Amino acid sequence: MKKNLFYYLFAVICTIGLFTSCSDDDEKVLCPIGETTFTDSKGLQLTYSGEMMLGKSVIFTPNSSDATKATLTLTGNRELAMIDTRETHVPPISGVIPGQSTTTLNIENMVIDGNKVIFEGVEESNGCIIKYKGDAISGEMNLALEVTMPSNPLANTSWNMAPTGSMWEGDPMAPIHVKWDADEFPFGNGTWDINSAITMIFSMAQIEGKHIPELLSGVLNKVTFLPDGNIQAEYKDALTDTEWKTSGLNIAMYTVKDGQVFLFLNFAQILATVNERANDSMNDIVASLLPQLLQMVNRGIPLSYIVGEDGKMTVYLGTEVLLPILKTVAPLFENEEFVARLLDILKEQAGGMAVLIESFLKPILVAMPQIVSTTLIPQLFQ
Repeated sequence: MKKNLFYYLFAVICTIGLFTSCSDDDEKVLCPIGETTFTDSKGLQLTYSGEMMLGKSVIFTPNSSDATKATLTLTGNRELAMIDTRETHVPPISGVIPGQSTTTLNIENMVIDGNKVIFEGVEESNGCIIKYKGDAISGEMNLALEVTMPSNPLANTSWNMAPTGSMWEGDPMAPIHVKWDADEFPFGNGTWDINSAITMIFSMAQIEGKHIPELLSGVLNKVTFLPDGNIQAEYKDALTDTEWKTSGLNIAMYTVKDGQVFLFLNFAQILATVNERANDSMNDIVASLLPQLLQMVNRGIPLSYIVGEDGKMTVYLGTEVLLPILKTVAPLFENEEFVARLLDILKEQAGGMAVLIESFLKPILVAMPQIVSTTLIPQLFQ
């Protein structure tokens, strides 16, 4: 009898243990959120260096076997990418981190709190250190990013705009000048070269009583390359303003690669800041350039730069960037109606200098296809 009691108790203990094991499986913690894409219109609140960042997409993917793990895939969002005023084109948008079309963050030790997930961590990606912290429920996500780029040679550097001066090449006081090598074009009873023509027009034309170089120096004071990939500018809205303003974050960003600065523009952020529509002539130019602009926006606008022994920086658009754009735009200037509309727009802006638009600028616009076809090295320096 005692022996039978022993076996009976042993069987009961094993049975209890079996049921306990099954109970643990039934109570396994599950992630309350399935794979979800969050965007501005779908519950995403994304900050980058403490300021809101628009136009991006974050895909949350839970780990199927471990509820404490998940991945975040950061990309650009095409929903808010309407830069063509007729809203017929949606450009590809650069990712959240400048220079990265896609960034993956691997979440470890995610906390499940009812229907909410809470996470934070640090990830290294392509030379960037990314600190992230956030939470999400079904349909809503908050994500804060702090990014540094330790190997970035321009990080924490600031460059002041050169003081006013002429645009003639070699003038040390010039904030901007043009170098454009092409065959001479018909002008009046003779010929003229495009480099001298643009330089003279920019130096003579006035806006609010200031020449173009003076105007540029008057409204742009300094450009700063931040360690998180942001570019900030000190600027004025008008020449009469007494104090400089600082531009917001996440509008213009950059990376440095192979001796070039790649500029990334966040059009969703720009449109949220300035919601204006261009005129029809400008629309024609934008539409013609759109395919190339979209590619450039996606991979970054390449700007070459030189830092001289005197510590001054020169930034310019090189031949490989400008020439394809010029070749795309050139056929527009064969249309007389387009040229006439463009001249009218320029006259409205020129004020008392409008007479020069007709006599000086019209021959240049008409000759633009010929000028572009013989262009060797167009560069815009700043």
